[in-house]
Amino acid sequence: MGLVNLSLDIEELWNEWQIRSLMLIGLLLQVILTILGERRKYTVGFGGDFLWLAYLSADSVAMFSLGILARSVANSTNPNLIPVFWAPILLVHIGGPGTISAYSMHEVDKLLINHLLQLVTRVGVVGYVLFRLRENSFMLVAIPIFISGMIKYGERIWVFKRNKESNNLSPQPSAKLPCIHIEDIFSITESSREVRYLHEARLLFNTSKMLFQNLDLVNFDQEITYDLVSEKKAEEAFQLTEIELGLKYDRLYSKVATISWHRFILRSVTFLSSIFALVSFSIMIKSKSDYSKNDRIISYVLLSGVVCLESYSIIGHLFSDWTRIWLSSWENFFPNLYRTCCLSLLQYFSRKRKRWSRLMGQHNLISALSKKPVNKLRKKYFPGTWNIHSRVDVDKDLKELIFKQVKYKRSRYDPDTNDFPVLLKLLEERGREALQSKDCIGKFGWSVDRVEFSHSLLTWHIATHVCYIDDSRKNGFAKDQNCAMSTSLSNYMLATELSGTRYTDTRIHLHRLLFIRNTHKEADKKLSMDKLDTLSFPKDQVKAFFYELLRRPSTMLGEIEEQQEEKSALLDGCMLAMSLQSLKTRDGWSNEKKWEMISEVWVEMLMYAASHCGWKEHADALGRGGELLTHVCILMAHLGLSKQCPPEVSKQLAGQSKRLRDFTARIVSMSLKLD
Repeated sequence: MGLVNLSLDIEELWNEWQIRSLMLIGLLLQVILTILGERRKYTVGFGGDFLWLAYLSADSVAMFSLGILARSVANSTNPNLIPVFWAPILLVHIGGPGTISAYSMHEVDKLLINHLLQLVTRVGVVGYVLFRLRENSFMLVAIPIFISGMIKYGERIWVFKRNKESNNLSPQPSAKLPCIHIEDIFSITESSREVRYLHEARLLFNTSKMLFQNLDLVNFDQEITYDLVSEKKAEEAFQLTEIELGLKYDRLYSKVATISWHRFILRSVTFLSSIFALVSFSIMIKSKSDYSKNDRIISYVLLSGVVCLESYSIIGHLFSDWTRIWLSSWENFFPNLYRTCCLSLLQYFSRKRKRWSRLMGQHNLISALSKKPVNKLRKKYFPGTWNIHSRVDVDKDLKELIFKQVKYKRSRYDPDTNDFPVLLKLLEERGREALQSKDCIGKFGWSVDRVEFSHSLLTWHIATHVCYIDDSRKNGFAKDQNCAMSTSLSNYMLATELSGTRYTDTRIHLHRLLFIRNTHKEADKKLSMDKLDTLSFPKDQVKAFFYELLRRPSTMLGEIEEQQEEKSALLDGCMLAMSLQSLKTRDGWSNEKKWEMISEVWVEMLMYAASHCGWKEHADALGRGGELLTHVCILMAHLGLSKQCPPEVSKQLAGQSKRLRDFTARIVSMSLKLD
């Protein structure tokens, strides 16, 4: 009997508290989404995974709670025991916070009809609950919350619709119109420095919308963006792209957007509705005792949570870049007010605001040998995180090196010559120009020409690390700026391109060599790949292998060749490292010159990867704290280094006409000769 009574008590307790606990859990998830949703723009690592779980759970918890409420109202003999306004609060939760409307591009690409059907069904369930409780005295509290929930859910659908339209890969229109208007350019030239900076980023954002839709830029837009970016210093150019991509993130993943009167009215309605509901409940609860003490406390928490979250969303919107751009328009209409109030605000938040992580993920193939093997489940379900061992800052020196290389590549192409194949050839370079400028294309050209990019990347990654090991041991040169930038770019590029059989074969190749060398088991040369993949080796053993390579290169290269995997880049990487290290003894190079060349090769590889990554992948990266590749890609495009920056159609047609005339002339001359 005791167990039966206990089970009955537990069942009664669950029936009483299931909806209450779910309502509180739903509020907690909304708080998490609101806070982490804003920080996702510049946060990487655990925060992103935690936000992903909260995002997946929020709608499910809200819908489950709504179903329980509807069932309870239908079955209860006294439905007034359930607070009538809890159902509209769930609609507010389903509408989501202003800081996150979608988690990934997959959400944006979902059929709009799905979202509309969900809106109809969920609003229908809430309407059913309100209809059943229409005689409840607290309907005065429920109606304002219901209106607020409808607006917030409608905003979410509107964001999906807007992004769906902007991401549609529509055919290129025959008559392309520029994204930049003449009046926008005049407003920049007539503004102060701080305002000019904001409007320049906005102009770049207008053109990048075409890029993210895989549409070509109009020649007029290309010229304007080139003039804006080329005259900047490296730090300024990257800050422009930072603001621009921050605006793109807001448009893709949040409800924050351009300030307008209709958005101001809607935001005022939702805020005042939540305030009115909380005040009305506080007044009515004093004169009526329809609800238990626990329900009154939970109701206060839920209504206060709606008010606080709405206030947080409004404050976040007020301090967004969109509001700063809107405030900058006051300069012409209210100059005195602008200088005293708005200008100081613009200056402060322009310097302090963080719009992406400014970090590069690091993965070193050789150092990974000493780490614990990654669980297969983690590899499968967290593909973007397991390979990142650490992160380093994208510092000022690296930005200057990248910007210098991008501008140099742009200087080798003149759009006025109408020679588009030259641009395409430049975009295919991944180290050749850096080697050629140092007269080393004959020695090292094999590592960047006529090989897969993944093989070239692994080859230079291994060579860079071996050179780093040797120089660190000999003269401590590893602290040189070019050396530090080369190693960080090498590790970053491998972290972003970590896939395919070449990486797997190279890693297994190293594992097999170290296993045989340290266990002296020649019979185990054919150890299975799965077994080898679970091995790890002490740092001393890994270093000893490469120290031996540097001491006896011929012998060690023979051993490496003997255990060669089909697509391993280990042998090529070690041979390249030996050749690079021999530059000092054979050609009289200094370490500074060698690392300068290596750093330039890595910047070229970075530009190659950035320009060959799809815009959808770049958009996905914005939701994970941002990637340096995206900033480099957008910077190159604004300077005219993109396949989406072709010559004007009129010039192309003129070129075709000229080729046709030449061809016709040759045909006529050949005919005359035959006659």
